[in-house]
Amino acid sequence: MMQLLAIDRVPAAVALIHRWKFVFLALAATPCLVLLLVRNPADSGLFPPCPLLAITGYHCPGCGTLRALHQLLNGHLLAAIDYNPLTVFFLPFLAYAFFAAMAGEFGRPKLPAVFIPAGWIWALLVAVVAFGVLRNLPVFPFTILAP
Repeated sequence: MMQLLAIDRVPAAVALIHRWKFVFLALAATPCLVLLLVRNPADSGLFPPCPLLAITGYHCPGCGTLRALHQLLNGHLLAAIDYNPLTVFFLPFLAYAFFAAMAGEFGRPKLPAVFIPAGWIWALLVAVVAFGVLRNLPVFPFTILAP
């Protein structure tokens, strides 16, 4: 009888943990976003530099993401695109995935799930790597991609 009770409680406890992880994530992200809103990563010295850029001198696909997020939080969309267009492009998809997962955990109607075929995931990987390579080429149209 005790085994049945223990088994019945595990899914409820796991569901509670999954539900609260979004609350903790939001509580942890809020001060970080406020700090990013008021302090510019480009000149504050508070945020760490990109390790790949510091070691090799090459921009990674994520270089400029903090500066782009700072500009987005301050309402400067074009400046954010200048720092990292990939971040600005993918941010709505990441936000949708987060809110879709959160809505399902809190008993709200689930948002439609988006199935991404494996071929699209591989194409996305190729696009991110190509973006990382192209933003380091010292030729005119590609120098625009550097932060």
